[in-house]
Amino acid sequence: MTVGVCLVDVADSYKWKLRTEVAVPKELGAKAKTKAISVFGDVQVEHPFCTHGNSVFDWDSYLKETSSTAAPAYCFKQHEESPENEFKPGMKLEAVDPRNITSICIATVVGVVGPRIRLRLDGGDNKNDFWRLVDSSELKPVGYTEKKGGMLQPPLGFRMNGSLFPMFLVKTLNGAYYSPDTAFKSEPDTPTDNLFKVGQKLEAVDKKNPHLICVATIGDVDKNNIFVTFDGWRGAFDYWCSYDSRDIFPVGWCLKSSHPLQPPGNSHHKAVTGSRYSGGRPNGAQTSNVKQNLNDSMNLSPDSASDLETGIQESCSVFINHECKCGPFMDSSKLFELPKQLGPGLVQKVLKDTIQHLVNTAHDIQSVTTLMKKQGDSTCTITATYEGKSRVFKLPKIEKADEFWEYIKTLLEDLSCCKNLLSPALNVCSECKLEKNKNINVNEVITNDKKNIKRHGSPESSTPDEVTLITKMPRTNEPEMEAASSTTSTEGQSRLPVDPAEWSVEDVIQHINCVDIQLNTFADLFRKHEIDGKALLLLNSDTMMKYMGLRLGPALKLQNLINRIRPRRR
Repeated sequence: MTVGVCLVDVADSYKWKLRTEVAVPKELGAKAKTKAISVFGDVQVEHPFCTHGNSVFDWDSYLKETSSTAAPAYCFKQHEESPENEFKPGMKLEAVDPRNITSICIATVVGVVGPRIRLRLDGGDNKNDFWRLVDSSELKPVGYTEKKGGMLQPPLGFRMNGSLFPMFLVKTLNGAYYSPDTAFKSEPDTPTDNLFKVGQKLEAVDKKNPHLICVATIGDVDKNNIFVTFDGWRGAFDYWCSYDSRDIFPVGWCLKSSHPLQPPGNSHHKAVTGSRYSGGRPNGAQTSNVKQNLNDSMNLSPDSASDLETGIQESCSVFINHECKCGPFMDSSKLFELPKQLGPGLVQKVLKDTIQHLVNTAHDIQSVTTLMKKQGDSTCTITATYEGKSRVFKLPKIEKADEFWEYIKTLLEDLSCCKNLLSPALNVCSECKLEKNKNINVNEVITNDKKNIKRHGSPESSTPDEVTLITKMPRTNEPEMEAASSTTSTEGQSRLPVDPAEWSVEDVIQHINCVDIQLNTFADLFRKHEIDGKALLLLNSDTMMKYMGLRLGPALKLQNLINRIRPRRR
């Protein structure tokens, strides 16, 4: 085969450079020799097409050697023919902030590789650059947001005072090099279903080094998600993603798109075989087999194989205690329908399942996801549907059991749930059992009083007498006993008007205390602002944070409480 030669600087995740000659098949013509320019740190890199060593990576040979099959092209949300990349470094456009997906910001193209562009949000630093395909729906020409009636936002981590952003925007766009409308391509159709199978090969973006697209394998399939594992590399780079992710590509995509392809981590093609992925998620019964497969496939010493096994094999189980208090955000009836146990399985998988179940049982899904978003940011995602739209939220990258339980502990505190709602062992929660017993005792007292009233009163007057006497019972119970009983009986609130709009300030405070005793600390604040029933129904979390000085967590709790009483209004 006649070849031409071009030179390339390669920068990998370890920041070393290799100057190498790359064979270019002459029959590929000018397209294959097209140089793609990008900037990694201070290094300008000129990328050729897909390479492996000093030759084109041969997918056909690799598939035969590993006894594998390629995932069919119809499984991917990618165009059959890659769109032309008309972007150039220095061009301006509008893009969704990947760290705050509700914000649209001005971005600058700082790199171009095949059909992908590297973007930097104006006003941010160079540590948060990100990559997008030219047919991404998250890219728009300058002026698009304004035409749609929206407003451009400063990026997360804006380096100036937020009040200066409008002037910064004017200066940034004055005389700027705008991306042409023709550069923005339509997004491909989404596959109707997840058709991937374990063991199939593909090409995938390395999320930790997103300038790289690497040889990969489907390690697992779970409903609408797939587990991407990188051939010849340790498990730290693997991740879960949606089956319609734009970061995965069919075999041969890099070659057709003039994009470099990273070969398997081990220099020998036989380094990773299909057997590594055939077992699905590892569990206790498979430990020895997995260890042997890893040893054979990656040519590791016993010590390093043991270390690798420790890194991938750590697993956990979660037991859901249905009798525990689930706080103001969760629906206890839905929670009771959840399985008693999740796992055992890989920590990241169990984390995903656990959080997804919590979201699915929430009264106010938006509030719950808002509380979770501050926890972390990684490639493990969950989905949530509210306001008629399906949204994806990222979870932290957690691979160790102790980190997992620390995260769960913090989340349960934020959600005001019992700390034993989710636990590593199936145990009866002593705290909730004690409160339940107290609640039973209170209800027994009320029931006995009712019987006494009925015994001494006339049938005609028994009902009003019951209500009058019960509501006038001395409030001698401990606060926590009152809170526990209020969740199972409305007797304690019987004197409140049915219509919340008719509540007085003290009625509002009483209701809040009955629902969540921890919110009692804001009683004086409600008195200060004279929040009666009508005012309460007009509140939202933003108003409470801005004008009443509440933090996000309490504001969301109160917002959830308000949302639950609004339907009761006549």
